[in-house]
Amino acid sequence: MLRRLLTTTAPTLGRRALSTNAPFCGDLSGKVIVVAGAGNPPEEELGIGATTSLVLARLGAKVVSVSNAEVNCQTITDIINKEGNTGLAHTADVCNAAEAKGVLDRTIAEFGHCDGMINAGVHNAMPNGFGKMTEDYWKMAIDINLHAHFQLVHNFLPHFEERGTGNIIHFTTIAGSVGLGIGKQRHSYAAGKAAAAVFTKRIGVEYAKKGIRGNVIQIGYVSGPLVNRAVAQGGADINAVTATRDSYVPRGKQGTPEEIANVAAFLSSDASRFVNATDIFVDGGGSGCTYGP
Repeated sequence: MLRRLLTTTAPTLGRRALSTNAPFCGDLSGKVIVVAGAGNPPEEELGIGATTSLVLARLGAKVVSVSNAEVNCQTITDIINKEGNTGLAHTADVCNAAEAKGVLDRTIAEFGHCDGMINAGVHNAMPNGFGKMTEDYWKMAIDINLHAHFQLVHNFLPHFEERGTGNIIHFTTIAGSVGLGIGKQRHSYAAGKAAAAVFTKRIGVEYAKKGIRGNVIQIGYVSGPLVNRAVAQGGADINAVTATRDSYVPRGKQGTPEEIANVAAFLSSDASRFVNATDIFVDGGGSGCTYGP
């Protein structure tokens, strides 16, 4: 009886599950997406934010890359446009309410609307231990890692609500949940990012019935210019640091900016429309284990 039931119902279930207009995961055509914290100086390789802008554009999105340094967002925008895709550079300090609003205003002026906002911005993530934590350093880190995200959401949310659709993605760090290493910690960085992550998910819950999602990408050890810069500032050996960081990832190698960007592209697509108010760990399994034998 069970076998007959499965045989007769399976085709029906299959037809019901599939749709002729199901979205393709890699298609972002027609979408306008803002990526805050996107850009690196021309002499550096592309970081997570800039790579995210590039990947989204290659998948058909019109991408507004935002940085507080004009040369940074312009560099990635030039690459996007040179490839024949659509990019716009916008310089802003999104910790400032007026400048955060200016990002949305410019986006609407150029493209008519906005479908998604990704915050890839980050304050200095160098490990420094609490003993070196000053009040000014703490305030600066919380301002950039948390308050800037509030300003962006505060300005973009009414636009999303009016349109009945919107997508907020926050890039955070596993340091805000499971921690990174033993000893010197990234307290203000982790605290600010963790708070912004919870905030993003709460927005996703509150506004779900209005067609708005809020998701978090928990990022583990990733190679790139942010790490290279920190290593250079600390006077450490990049090869030794790379080998150590690689050893913290189960596969034996850190992630790449593109591997993070690909997940952001999925969350930006309609294929992920039932994914909301959650964390997606993109860390190679690092958060699922402890270090040592």
